[in-house]
Amino acid sequence: MTPPAGPDDPPVVVLPEPDAARTRATTKRSPTDADSAVGQRIRDRRLAMGMPLSELSARIGVSNPQMHRYECGLTRVAASRLIAIAAALGVSVDMLTSNTAEAGRLGPAEEAEVGLLLKAFSNIGQPEQRSALIALARSMAEAETSGHD
Repeated sequence: MTPPAGPDDPPVVVLPEPDAARTRATTKRSPTDADSAVGQRIRDRRLAMGMPLSELSARIGVSNPQMHRYECGLTRVAASRLIAIAAALGVSVDMLTSNTAEAGRLGPAEEAEVGLLLKAFSNIGQPEQRSALIALARSMAEAETSGHD
């Protein structure tokens, strides 16, 4: 029991209990560092491809400001939206969410080259030609790695 306040004691202020539902919504649903990292990877990939924000926004069906909030890590990206973004950027969801060095393995020059390659590849309509290009790239990569053993 609280002793009664004396004449010289400051008044006791009783604060209401925080609304548990509201507190939970702002702490559990707020973006995290991981959300910011995903947004940064999205932005890096988009810029490497030379794709304007407006084009990516249109491809996935969101407004430019919403896409900006995703890239800045101000808003979490839902799984279905992340899948659409990855498809629009020509990368795997894992590439956008991975915390490994794979996500940042390429430098800016290589990122730009990958963007150009992705654009060119997406313009090839024949599946056999796309498969042939993939086989050629794999063959060249294997020859490169086997030559450095």
